[in-house]
Amino acid sequence: MSVETGEGPLVYFVAGEASGDRLAADLLRELKKRNPALRALGVGGPMLKAAGQEQSLDLARHAVVGLTDVLKHLPKFWGFFQQVKSEIAKRKPDVVLLVDYPGFNLRLAKALHHSPGRPAIVYYVSPQVWAWKAGRAKTMERILERLLVIFPFEVEWFARHAPRLKTKWVGHPLADRWIAQTTEPVRDEIPCVALLPGSRPREISRHWRLLLQTAERIVREEKKVRFISLATDGEMRQRLEQEWGKQKLNGVSLDIVSGQSLTQLARCSLAIVASGTATLECAMAGLPMLVIYKASWLTYLLGRMLVKLPYLSMVNVLAGEKVVPEFLQGAATPERLSSAALQILRNPRGAEALAERVREVAQKLGGPGAAGKAADEVEDAIRLRQALVVAAQESVGDLVERGGGRAEGS
Repeated sequence: MSVETGEGPLVYFVAGEASGDRLAADLLRELKKRNPALRALGVGGPMLKAAGQEQSLDLARHAVVGLTDVLKHLPKFWGFFQQVKSEIAKRKPDVVLLVDYPGFNLRLAKALHHSPGRPAIVYYVSPQVWAWKAGRAKTMERILERLLVIFPFEVEWFARHAPRLKTKWVGHPLADRWIAQTTEPVRDEIPCVALLPGSRPREISRHWRLLLQTAERIVREEKKVRFISLATDGEMRQRLEQEWGKQKLNGVSLDIVSGQSLTQLARCSLAIVASGTATLECAMAGLPMLVIYKASWLTYLLGRMLVKLPYLSMVNVLAGEKVVPEFLQGAATPERLSSAALQILRNPRGAEALAERVREVAQKLGGPGAAGKAADEVEDAIRLRQALVVAAQESVGDLVERGGGRAEGS
């Protein structure tokens, strides 16, 4: 119960992208299952709203990628930032739960840290400070109550770089989705290639045509290959279908489907996938993959200068070596991708060896229960926050009583 209002505890969620929206929704459902009186408000997307968030803004609709997009939309995001700060100051939640989205959320945490009577601040899914801007770990140590991470190596990394920050590995939520959606992988008899361009509008615009052209080149040499793509929502599906309709590709059999993504991936023989969470979904499905990514050249060149890791794909980062091929920027062409795809499709033994390697990487994500472990940490943060409020109120009461006693005796 909130000690300030007498109602159930109040948690303010901030999730700014589709992936964070889903993680936050899973966590909110777990929290409300344990405590139906818990209230949630803030900004997020459709999944978080459906899970029970009182939502003042669908921030996930405004997701951008890369420096040039961020600069272009800076005034809009500044307005969102001020709106969120104002709402938190007005509603006084017990906990602010920041999910991924570091460009926005770390600035918000810093602003809240300096505000009077600030709530507990819990960050779920660490910014990749271990890849670039390692110095931000010290800032996080100062402004966050606790950090919930989804990769096991992050606990050790933060122990070295921010030892006073309470960091907890809760596991990766994909483990729960895999168990919920699939049994053992069963490949289709006709080879199926998953074309996964990413979920953000800018990623789709940079990747989808490339993937469709790659598919056309594949079927020129291997007629009995079909393709699928997965849409996270109706808006994404519409984008994919519109571009697919414009291309008029010869011989390409393509299904664009929504939902049950891991079940669909488990039936495929290969994925050509934009770097991101989808690469880990493919790893959970034991699916050989080619990883692509194209950004604006300014964003790419800055990234090359700042990022300290030799790989972009989290599959390779977790493995500590190049397990899956990466085709970035100018290297991502239909010619190169189709050639690499055909090598895998025509070599079942090599494909199975690659599948086994990515399954080994997937095991590093941990077992199921990420939302439950994250909920444990949030509930603990609520208890500590409420205990501090009670202690502060009692201290004020003691001071008033002592002051009153002196006044009566004077």
